[in-house]
Amino acid sequence: MRPIRSLLVLASAAGLLLAAPLAHAEDAQAYIQGKHAELEKMLHQPASTARDEQVNHSLDAFVDYDELTRRAFGEPCHASLPNCEDIWASYEPEKQREVHALLKQLVENSYRKNLLKTLDFDIAYRGTREQGGDTRVVTEAQDKSKPHDPPVRVDYVLKQGPSGWRVVDIVTEGSSLTKNYYDQFRKKMHNPGEGYPNIVAKLKEKIAKQTSGAK
Repeated sequence: MRPIRSLLVLASAAGLLLAAPLAHAEDAQAYIQGKHAELEKMLHQPASTARDEQVNHSLDAFVDYDELTRRAFGEPCHASLPNCEDIWASYEPEKQREVHALLKQLVENSYRKNLLKTLDFDIAYRGTREQGGDTRVVTEAQDKSKPHDPPVRVDYVLKQGPSGWRVVDIVTEGSSLTKNYYDQFRKKMHNPGEGYPNIVAKLKEKIAKQTSGAK
């Protein structure tokens, strides 16, 4: 009986080990689905400053802007850029606070705008992928008015911390948000006559375009 009991214990333990990653992945996907439902409900309200503030407040709990900003400045480097430099560490705290505030505003505005564009799209959730300590939730957005067009793939890269799941990057059709920003920032850091002031100026310019409605 003891060998049988031992086998049962081992089988049970193996089942728990298999169930843990599955539950972890399901939690991540459920988190994205729940947040999307929450944000969509808000965005179906009439446009107003109060509505946008409510959406931004919800995004504060959804996106880890601290981690996203650090990644956009090379801390840590994107997986596809093993030799990139840590721009973030070269900035003193005052500069870090300035670019953090600007990038947060830019991402908030951009994300809210994209959510409005896809408000009546069909969103399909295609499971999760584990990658370098992050969890990637795969989604596809299909325009209901153009059912024959291919869906747009959007992956949400999440990390789980003390306060739960938070988005640290968004990958649209294979293009990483933080990597794209890093490429732009690094170029400005090394172009002759450019540097930190040019990064700040570019971020402010982008925000001004968003505010004015210009493309």
